[in-house]
Amino acid sequence: MNRLQTAMAAIAALIALPAFAHDGVHINNPYARVIGGVGASGAVFFEIENHQDVDDRLISVTTDVAEKAELHTHKEEGGVMKMMHVPEGFAVPALGFHSLARGGDHVMLMGLKSELKNGDVIDLTLTFERAGEVPVQAVIDNDRKPEDGAIGHDMDGHDMGNHDANAHGTAGHDAHAAHSGGDAAMVDTSGMTDPEAIAAIMKAQFETPQSPLTIDPIIVEGDHALASWAQDGKGGRALLERRDGAWVIVLCGGADLRMPEFLGKNGVSAADKLSALFNSAEDALGEDQVNLYSSFEGVVMISPKH
Repeated sequence: MNRLQTAMAAIAALIALPAFAHDGVHINNPYARVIGGVGASGAVFFEIENHQDVDDRLISVTTDVAEKAELHTHKEEGGVMKMMHVPEGFAVPALGFHSLARGGDHVMLMGLKSELKNGDVIDLTLTFERAGEVPVQAVIDNDRKPEDGAIGHDMDGHDMGNHDANAHGTAGHDAHAAHSGGDAAMVDTSGMTDPEAIAAIMKAQFETPQSPLTIDPIIVEGDHALASWAQDGKGGRALLERRDGAWVIVLCGGADLRMPEFLGKNGVSAADKLSALFNSAEDALGEDQVNLYSSFEGVVMISPKH
């Protein structure tokens, strides 16, 4: 075979190769957002590129940085965006893509084992039905905005009453709202006391005719407040902040919101006093009620910090 024949044979072999010359899947642009320290939550986002000529499916994720990692999504039900666990995982079409993006599918991290900050890198292992285990490193980037790329996620659309250990993890995930700045922003709280305004805003944001919301106690200290809520047999707590004269829900969580150190890390200047007053008011309701409010796992950011 002369040189020309050899070259032509080589070209023919290259042409015969598929468009993607390697097997498996590739993970593009992975990053994570977290809220709070130890015991809090986060979310991871990326794009899956399937180089196989058959469909695949992301079925699970593991990591050493959290007590639990699950595949979650948002779904609208009755006009309310709800976050829920997707045990069957996410399908990835052959030679196609699937994005884990803000307001959609994502990896939920629950119970962070250490405090993570911008620039930290976390290790995860993604498991696919066909491609098997794929190691991934994601950088913590709490400052990234949705418009900075298609990949991303806000911990929005959180319906309080839909939370449980299996249907909704927590929030790292910037949490975590379809109603935030919506119905609540239109509430006229002029002439109301602070507790009345807080109750009105929380109900406008989360209550539906089918799922009434009860809120008690509500404790205000300066420009911050804590409120306990119950809905559909589930419960939790909310941290609120006064911004430009109006109350805004910043975080929803469970046991974390009773801890002054956690409140201090999240911008509450009078954390010790607010925590003491709030815990005393809750304790007066009895152990069962306190346990109900503590049943919310992790922390969900409802409104980002300025």
